[in-house]
Amino acid sequence: MYALSKRLTDAFSRRYARTVRETYREDEAYASTPLGRLGLYALLLLLLFLPFLLGPYPMYVATLVAIGAFSALGLHLLVGGAGQISLGHAAFMGVGAYAASHLAGPLAPLGILLGGGIAALLGLLLGLPALRIKGVYLAIATLAFQFLADYAFKNWEAVTGGIRGRTLPPAELFGLRLDSAERLWYLVLLFLIPLFFYGKRLLMTRTGRAFMAVRDNDLSARVAGVDLTRVKLFAFALSAFYAGVAGGLLAQLYKAVTPEYFPLSVSIQYLAMVIVGGAGTVLGAILGAFFVLLIPEVLNSYVGALGPQYAAALAAWRNVLFGLLILAFLILEPLGLVGLWGRVRNYFRTWPLPY
Repeated sequence: MYALSKRLTDAFSRRYARTVRETYREDEAYASTPLGRLGLYALLLLLLFLPFLLGPYPMYVATLVAIGAFSALGLHLLVGGAGQISLGHAAFMGVGAYAASHLAGPLAPLGILLGGGIAALLGLLLGLPALRIKGVYLAIATLAFQFLADYAFKNWEAVTGGIRGRTLPPAELFGLRLDSAERLWYLVLLFLIPLFFYGKRLLMTRTGRAFMAVRDNDLSARVAGVDLTRVKLFAFALSAFYAGVAGGLLAQLYKAVTPEYFPLSVSIQYLAMVIVGGAGTVLGAILGAFFVLLIPEVLNSYVGALGPQYAAALAAWRNVLFGLLILAFLILEPLGLVGLWGRVRNYFRTWPLPY
């Protein structure tokens, strides 16, 4: 019996356990086991067929969460990867959204890329103070940028439309009008999939290791030969590019852009995604977006199910409950949802063995 159990365990480990990575090329692989590659292919197929499995409103929420996870990934690369704080993430999303609103319809993909490029240039400029200051002082600098962007969104009427904002016609892709969340999903995937894979690989490359060195101790990183100027500026530009593209996609989903879509509270919301999900990981961006964006929807559904006579009284308590959930989670699981998932994964990886 012992010999049979040992053979089965060894066979399971050889096929499904994580292999030892001996080279940087192996370390940069997206999936290192057959089971991991199978799961990756299954996930990609699920994403392609998701509009056929969900109704209109669930598909709208799924598109919103996907865009949120994409934008949160950009902030994860900056905060969790390079260790640079930012409270202006919503401003970069607004820049991308307004830029995309000027190239809509058949030019929507080009407008989204343009919005990401403009946001990246502004992120490059915002990264200049990071060369001299850090910590709370850098947070105040990015907060000032958020306030300046909010003022420009409301008063630069020739570009933003002022308080009234701008409306967008439905996006088009290969002659197909993307006038619903089900159709717009494929435009989101067109940007989401390659940039998610790029973000995951970046953290395992030389640049990603330079990010982590700066995050842990920038003085030690400088002594080790890391170019702090290049790394910090690239981190800010890359994070802003992700935010700008996400803002352009959000404008296509809403078919309108107004300053109320990108206030300071949105920047704080994305920072909460970083903390709750687990900083510095692609999976953390996804899990954090799911938690921060889906939990309010679940609470809204629960409050609505109680009837209109209780809706007004419970609306404020819904936000209080959401805040308490985040606080409880940070106290009980400091590593975020990624840490929780890691413990569950490691348990089943060695099961039924106790070690």
